[in-house]
Amino acid sequence: MRLLLVADVHDAAKTAERIPGNFDAVIAAGDFTYRRSLEAAVEALETLARIAPVYFVPGNTDPPELARYENAAVKPVHGRVLPLGPYAVGGAGGSLPTPFDDLFRVTEEELERLLQRLTPTPQILVVHNPPRGVLDKVGGVRPVGSAAVRRYIEEKQPAMSVHGHIHEDRGLDMLGGTIVVNPGPLKEGFYAEALLDGTKITVRLRRV
Repeated sequence: MRLLLVADVHDAAKTAERIPGNFDAVIAAGDFTYRRSLEAAVEALETLARIAPVYFVPGNTDPPELARYENAAVKPVHGRVLPLGPYAVGGAGGSLPTPFDDLFRVTEEELERLLQRLTPTPQILVVHNPPRGVLDKVGGVRPVGSAAVRRYIEEKQPAMSVHGHIHEDRGLDMLGGTIVVNPGPLKEGFYAEALLDGTKITVRLRRV
């Protein structure tokens, strides 16, 4: 299975149309628009869905009601788990409060509750907020990730965990046996590809 991993789209979903190759699904880790409207976020999701079915969580710049938007090709996984071929994908959207005018804020306690109700445990986790201490440094210095997300990954050990939110901390890392991915902001042309073959996962960071 070949997955396209994106985050921090910010009204630049059409950038994905320049990504080469075919994909079985798009995993999208939030922040689809800066325009503060459901219509703008849906427009971005529908553009991504022209590539492959989209499994997504909203980000802090997206309206909370986006977590309920669904059709045949666009599937929210905020607080729930859905099948994706032989795998399961689930997650949580929004972010911990930032200094900016967030539309979708969550607390550590809310993230904890959302994640703990994911049944069965997803092999593919999608959370806009990164785990504390992993791909979460603002300006390359200050960690702003979620302790609840870190605890969940350490406890449940999903095969892969996809995050966004911190544009400048794009990269790959490991947390126990979990591959942690921040594909970087799509609005700047960044994305990642994941190849899944049974329990083997290979992730590569790319740029358009």
